[in-house]
Amino acid sequence: MFITHQLLLRWLLFVTAVAVGLTVAWHQGLFHILFKSDASRLSIVIIGVFVVSSLHAGWLVLRLSKYINHVNTISNLMDRDQRSQISLKNNEVVFGYSAVLPKGPMTDHIQNLARRLSNSAEPPQFVNDQSQLLDAMSKRIKSPQKLGWLIADLMIKLGLLGTVIGFILMLQSVPTVEDLDISTIQTMLSKMSDGMRVALFTTLCGLIGGVLAGIQYHIADRGADELVAGITEVSEIHVAPRLANGNDIQRD
Repeated sequence: MFITHQLLLRWLLFVTAVAVGLTVAWHQGLFHILFKSDASRLSIVIIGVFVVSSLHAGWLVLRLSKYINHVNTISNLMDRDQRSQISLKNNEVVFGYSAVLPKGPMTDHIQNLARRLSNSAEPPQFVNDQSQLLDAMSKRIKSPQKLGWLIADLMIKLGLLGTVIGFILMLQSVPTVEDLDISTIQTMLSKMSDGMRVALFTTLCGLIGGVLAGIQYHIADRGADELVAGITEVSEIHVAPRLANGNDIQRD
């Protein structure tokens, strides 16, 4: 027995904790201080990127969670029925007489094995060596997460860019006049503190956004690994033995 959408629940738990923390920060006026102190407005860009990355991570987690459920459903179905054959009908994989396997990487892998069997003159035992197909499937499943890690790294780089801008603002505040009086020094220190606030706040915002986004994509990576492992187990335990024993896929 498995928990439906367990991966999605883990992501939702983390996102809820982040939302609570952001709500507390909003009520404490921290966002007001951030927007008021950041003259470069890079913090707003970083927050916008973080929101987009969270939505992207949520979409990835939802898709992976659905596929994991499909693999578990197929595994339970084949566990209960050890004798039924696999057939292809109208580009759909059918188990037994009428059980249409749901669309997803598991079904695609079975279809690829079927094509390999039908297009090969080798004995059926060749399906036991499916490492290349599994490797190709693993790359397809894990490739969308690479964009997420790029976005998380981009937020950190934007924070560092804000650091450079802040120091530039600090240097621009140094007066070029030869004579310095109290008023000029006070103005210079005020502008230097403004530049320092830009540097610190944008760096802090970029680091927090990058870390929080990275955790979400780590959850997605764990889900991708779980999905690949599940497909490999079902294929090795249920699908490959049926084909290797001469229980070939029937086409209608």
